[in-house]
Amino acid sequence: MPTLTMKLHIRSLHTIASILLICITLAGCNHKKNKQEVETVVLDEQTISTFATDIINGLHNGNAAALNDVIDKENIRKLISENSIVYSGLDVDGGQAYFDKCLQLGDQALLAINNGGDYTFVKYYVQNDEHHIIMRSYDNFNLNFQDFIIDTVQGKLKIKDGFIYNLGCNLSESIKYSMLYNLMLQTNPESDVKWLQQAEELTLNGKHAQAISILSEHKDAIKEYPLFYQLWIANQYQSDATHFIAHLNELKNDIDERYFLLHNLLYYFNEGKLAETEQTINQLIPHSGDDPIYLLFYGKANYYSKQYDDALTIFKTAEKSMPLLWDLWYGELQCLKQLKDDAEYQKCLQKGKEAYGMSEQELQSLKIK
Repeated sequence: MPTLTMKLHIRSLHTIASILLICITLAGCNHKKNKQEVETVVLDEQTISTFATDIINGLHNGNAAALNDVIDKENIRKLISENSIVYSGLDVDGGQAYFDKCLQLGDQALLAINNGGDYTFVKYYVQNDEHHIIMRSYDNFNLNFQDFIIDTVQGKLKIKDGFIYNLGCNLSESIKYSMLYNLMLQTNPESDVKWLQQAEELTLNGKHAQAISILSEHKDAIKEYPLFYQLWIANQYQSDATHFIAHLNELKNDIDERYFLLHNLLYYFNEGKLAETEQTINQLIPHSGDDPIYLLFYGKANYYSKQYDDALTIFKTAEKSMPLLWDLWYGELQCLKQLKDDAEYQKCLQKGKEAYGMSEQELQSLKIK
């Protein structure tokens, strides 16, 4: 026969069981509710294009959070935590803050916009059942595309990860190896990362040939770091611009085609090589989408090759399909000055005055080369 104590214990167990049953029932209801919410988000071109456009509108209204807050930080954290050193580094002083800063892509986009550049949505596509958006940033002839993968997280669209053209790797890979590099310098400075550090210091000091020598000698040990390729490309251009493409071709089998083509474009337009610039743009378009920003680069290539009439026509064509960026406007002014068309030059000046809210004094102080 149960004692009083046993009866109380049994009653307590019944109470706990009842509470658990209620909790499980409520959890089931919430699970169904969450599931229904997820199912209401349709992953298609219209929904995701609207998502991308909302990001752009927010940024152009000065809201960096429009992009920052739609990045799936937990997924990026999970991806970089596959490396045990990086995983541990997230818990050291400054580790989490560094990680958060790397994901402030909205602040970077806003900086480009405020510098007279642009950030915009270019393309939506589906590949291997994954939905992608291509976003493009531009600032003072620095061009970059971000190929983001979009999916749902708790009923909301989020950026899961994505390939960053000017880094030559995924966002998660860039953060992982950047954190790993800094952590290794702190915890094991005599490891192979010392060669990267030396090459980086030589680059900053303008000793490009020496930097290339170190990178070449220790390539196999440090090539997993995206920084290796960034340093290689920068130093090859600074050291021997004439043969830059030949040096870049040495990496063709090691780097992503999009990364390779972007650097081809940046070189060819700056050298005024028209055929090569056009060919590279045509090779990039299937990846990035047919962005009117390419007209700005092709127009500038024409300007550098002294084809001023053609450059002006291309700039004016670009102006019909994109915002009047400072560099686009300034390029028109340069062409008109070279063509000695004073009447059109003055009209163009006034157009810039209205677009940028410049004073007459600021306008007249421009030094058009």
